[in-house]
Parts: sequence; C-alpha cells; structure tokens
Amino acid sequence: MLRTVPGRTRCVAAGIAFLLFAGVSAGAAADYPDKPIKLVVPQAAGGGTDVIGRLWADYLARQLKTPVVVENRPGANGILASSYVAKQPADGYTVLVSGVSYLAFNPHMYKNMPYEPARDFDGVSLLVNTPFLLVAGTQTGIRSLDELVARAKAEPESLNFASAGKGNSTHLVVEMLAQKTGMKLTHVPYNGAAAGLTSVMANQTQVMADVLNTGAVQANAGKVVPLAVVGNKRAASVPDVPTLAELGFKDFPMPGWYALVAPKGTPPQAIARLNAETRRFFDDPAVKARLQELQLEPLPSSPETVAEWTARDSATWGPLIRQLGLSND
Repeated sequence: MLRTVPGRTRCVAAGIAFLLFAGVSAGAAADYPDKPIKLVVPQAAGGGTDVIGRLWADYLARQLKTPVVVENRPGANGILASSYVAKQPADGYTVLVSGVSYLAFNPHMYKNMPYEPARDFDGVSLLVNTPFLLVAGTQTGIRSLDELVARAKAEPESLNFASAGKGNSTHLVVEMLAQKTGMKLTHVPYNGAAAGLTSVMANQTQVMADVLNTGAVQANAGKVVPLAVVGNKRAASVPDVPTLAELGFKDFPMPGWYALVAPKGTPPQAIARLNAETRRFFDDPAVKARLQELQLEPLPSSPETVAEWTARDSATWGPLIRQLGLSND
C-alpha cells in the first residue's frame, strides 16, 4: 500500500501549479500581442498630441503586425482620457499618450482628480519634447529677452502675456521665467494656443511662449519677434535665436514633453516589448524625418524614466502652481 505524506503532497501540488502557471505566462509573453492595441489620445484628432500618437501607432502596427487603434478622448485637460485608461485592464493592450501637464501639473490643480499618476500608471517610455519659442509682438519694440525683462521691470504689469489657458504649459513657462527674472506680467488666458498667438500678432497682448513648430512659422513670416528657445538646443527653423540656457538660465525645466503610459500592473513583458519597439521607432529614418519636420526632440528612455520625470516635474512646477493659486476645481 502506497503511503503519502499530506504536507509533501501539498508542496508537490503547489509546485506543479506554479510550473503550469509559469508555462502559461511564458507562452502569453511570447505571443504578445495577439490582438489589437488601443492607443488613447487626450486630444481631438488633428491636435499636436494626436499627430505624435498616430505616428507612433502607425509604426508600431507595422512592426508588430497587429492593429494599433487610436481612440481620441479629449476634454478636461486630459482628465477624461487619463481616468479612462487608469480603469482599463492592465494587460498591455491599452496605452495612453500622456504629457507633463497630465502627469505633473494636474495633481496640483485638481483637488478631487479621479486618477493619480504614481498609483494608476506604469511608464512605457518618454516620447518627445516640444521646445517652446518665446515671442513678442512686432509693435512692442522688444527685440531680445533682456529688453523684455528691462521693460517689464520698468513698467510692472503693463505687459500682457497670452497663453492657451490657465495652468497650461504655455502659461506656466512664462510664469516660471517671470519668477526667475523678477518680471511682473499680466496673464491673459485664451481658449487654445492659436487664439493666444493671434492676439500677440494683433498687439492685443505683447508676449507668448508657444510651441516651436507654430511660433517659428510666424516668426519667420515677420508676424512676431522671437526672443528665446525653451529647449535643449537652438532650433534649425530659427537658428539665430538663443536658448534660455545660453542666456544664463541653466536647467530651465522643459514644459512640453510627452510619454507613453499603461494601466498600473501591466505585465513587465508587455512593457518591455513596447519600450523596445519605441526605441526602434526613434531610429526609423521616416520617423526621424517627420519628427524633424515637426520640430520635436526624440526622448528614448527606460520605462522607469517616466516616473522619474513625473516626480521631478511635479516637484518643480507644483510649488509655482500653488503660489499662483491655480485651481480648476
């Protein structure tokens, strides 16, 4: 008669279960992806974030031979899209194009925000940075950052600066610069960057920091005066315009980076595969050409870098947001 030892039997059974589970997991990882991936974009079709997202989605679909479906969920400064993705299954089949505003600004601007970046998302990769261009109206007589600072100090709050909306990166970057230089400017928020830049061209406001791709077009057309590039290096589209770093503002925070994130708990194998494909995305000649055309700086990174940048910029911009008393609740 065969005798069994109960404790040993349980251990053997548990071991067999573990091996079976490991085998299933390994098989699932090897098969990933085996169905369409959804890329959620927090802007309407045609917006800057949408253009970046679709470029990545098209490349990934070709590489993975799996459809990557773009779903636009605009509204509430990214909160609708972000909270939606936070609640999706953490299976590697839902990804969000997020950005500094949604990850580092919103937690300081909304008391009852329905998502929390550190709690609800795993980073996949940084994506791109959008440099900004600080411009002045042609009728102001201002031709350099030094002249802007001198005028603003001589005539406190007499100069108005436009933005794409309260708490938007186009707002906060000028507030940060004003804080560092001692300028006192009056903020005039508009419903979108296009309306804000139009107001500068019409001399309704005098200054704005807009994304480089848009600001440089108007600067080269002679409709605004470029003062400084807010980015890592000079821009080929406005090669004679210095960066803030060249003008003495070292380590000025980048206000326009984007990243890819997935619901918290997404399998590491899926994160690793998406990160690896994103690194190859930046090496693709057609992608390089398109990013250069859009004047976007590629940001290849590890998944962990997304959380690091989010924490860093939350600590950088949060105090400014609170100091300005900004709240969208």
